[in-house]
Amino acid sequence: MTMDTDEAGGAGGTRLAEPTPISTEVVASDGTVHPWTGFSTGPRVLTDEEVEEYCRLLLGHGVADVADRAARELLPFAEDSVAQEVVRAVVMHSATRTTRGFEGDLSDVVAGRNPYDVAGYLESRAVTLAREGDVAVGRIAPWREAVTLAGVTAVDIGTREYYYLSDALLTVAASPGHSALLPLLDWYRTHPNAVLRLYALDLETQIFLLWLKESLGLDILRVDANGPVVSASWNRKEHIHPTVPDALRVAADGMEPDDLLAREQRMSSAYQLLGMEIPVLPGYLVPRGDDPEEFAAGVRAAARLLLERYGVERGCLKPCEAGDGARIVTGLDLRDEEALSRHAREAHQHGDAYALEAHVDFATCDIAGRRFIITPSGHIHGGRVAEGLTLQLMNGCSWEGNATLLAEDFAAFGVPKTAYASMTAALQTILDAFGGPQAEAQGCAHSLVTGGIDFAVGRIGGRFGDRLVHGVIDLNLSSHGAVYMRAFQDALSGPAGPVHVATRVYRPAALADLATTTRRAEQETEPDRAVRVVASVPDRWGMVGISGASTADAVSAVEALVVRLHAAGLVRDSPA
Repeated sequence: MTMDTDEAGGAGGTRLAEPTPISTEVVASDGTVHPWTGFSTGPRVLTDEEVEEYCRLLLGHGVADVADRAARELLPFAEDSVAQEVVRAVVMHSATRTTRGFEGDLSDVVAGRNPYDVAGYLESRAVTLAREGDVAVGRIAPWREAVTLAGVTAVDIGTREYYYLSDALLTVAASPGHSALLPLLDWYRTHPNAVLRLYALDLETQIFLLWLKESLGLDILRVDANGPVVSASWNRKEHIHPTVPDALRVAADGMEPDDLLAREQRMSSAYQLLGMEIPVLPGYLVPRGDDPEEFAAGVRAAARLLLERYGVERGCLKPCEAGDGARIVTGLDLRDEEALSRHAREAHQHGDAYALEAHVDFATCDIAGRRFIITPSGHIHGGRVAEGLTLQLMNGCSWEGNATLLAEDFAAFGVPKTAYASMTAALQTILDAFGGPQAEAQGCAHSLVTGGIDFAVGRIGGRFGDRLVHGVIDLNLSSHGAVYMRAFQDALSGPAGPVHVATRVYRPAALADLATTTRRAEQETEPDRAVRVVASVPDRWGMVGISGASTADAVSAVEALVVRLHAAGLVRDSPA
């Protein structure tokens, strides 16, 4: 363990020792053995039994009591725009079991695809969220480079054999004397009101933070993360749509499709539990259950209801827990029950519920020789609705970045301003739902402080004809990729209002470390633009950002920058 104690610049701090490269093997669920090479971490993941054991060792009770304690003792921190307090922070982003980061990387290994190293890039990119006086916690090589270049105070806990940083933290906390964490404890005693900036407040992170709080003798810890109930239960797609049995409680005869859709949405758990009334697309939740044939029957029943009620002939089968477009099957023929059953059986093995939703022919915009579908996202940041929307830069079902999207940009792409207003209103509705009396009853009142809400804009046909429709398609209620676009934008914006920026994800070349990429990006950027390299995990995942005069200008600039970095040998290909 080392700690860089020079908050201003890093030059006078302790140099972080170079770690040993990770290279080992991993056993897949079917028992086959595969090489685990090129990752920032090892493939070790704590079992549920081990998490229970660590919990009892560190807290004196089992995991069943953690959520209730966390709700009382780990308080979501909502920023006050007029407060004068200088808030110090601990930046500590761990991949989470909630979004199945390890399973996604393992699936790529087994299939022979190049993984993204989710744990590696989440830890590394978070360093750009640190401000002067903050401290970053991590343990992997790309993170170490990032904290050194940024001059951020760093606590390196080592223990790189664990895939999840949260697992590593539990292991270190339970070690004799927990020496690797002593610098963090010393720092926290000097800054007891600091905020923990987290990716997600999952079970393992809750256990560690409750131990940290007890070790410090504090009553509460402030966290820039959603409360435990939101993190555990609401960071997924399953709340948007009703199940088929619930939808059948709505009498559809004679109803206009928009009215029917609104009535069905009120049968979803979003409305039933929190009174959340938001625009959605036609679709139904299919719970997983244990029987794949029963699950397939549920998918077929959802398809029949889309056909009968809305005349929609194509569908999209979406996992409720996976991230970044994984396992989504688009363009399904809802009349082909054999194909639906085949896809359902394949989906069932992954362990989560699915939604069968109307397939959208997305509205598009052409920028820099590329055609982007219009899937705006809006954000909750610091407990408030962030200004404006963003255009998600999509490559198929995979997300590649974000760009500032204001009302005037929306209109320039041919989408009515009324849709923009509806989406921004939906964001406030979602935030308000987590502050109302129903949220109190669910144990999640005022515990939504960060998140991204994704929308679709396009045509679905059937009874909706050729008109544009829009709706919420994902509640991504955790830290998310657009945080980095907005952090870059906030650093550039002034009294005149927000500056347009765009961020772009790409696959770095094997030798494209952060320092090399940053130098080259600055050389390749015009003097009147700002540029930031958010992260570069060689051969796995990188992100750059650049400013512009409009959405189209910023996207054009960031696309051009990636092309120039590719020509310089620093970009291998895009993530898709």
